[in-house]
Amino acid sequence: MDHIGGPFLRSGQVADRAGVNPQTLRYYERRGLIAEPRRSPGGHRAYPPETVTLLTVIKAAQRLGFTLEEVAELIDTGRRGHPTPDLRARAQDKIAEVELALA
Repeated sequence: MDHIGGPFLRSGQVADRAGVNPQTLRYYERRGLIAEPRRSPGGHRAYPPETVTLLTVIKAAQRLGFTLEEVAELIDTGRRGHPTPDLRARAQDKIAEVELALA
């Protein structure tokens, strides 16, 4: 990869490591779930390695029954550092919902 100042990954590398396809990666980017990546001097998307971890968390949350909208809100809350007042109650409701589905 063109050097852009760090151990960045191309779209295909991120997608492979996270177990998603490149279209999913771009979709999550458009939805704001993952940050828009930097570009290499050659114009390639250049993702930081932690994007793989974030994608893994998103997919795990989906498997647990969270919608992408709920995941986006949780990610946004984490980025801001302070939750909305009803977030805790909604999270507890989601836990109850998941437990019921598992039972």
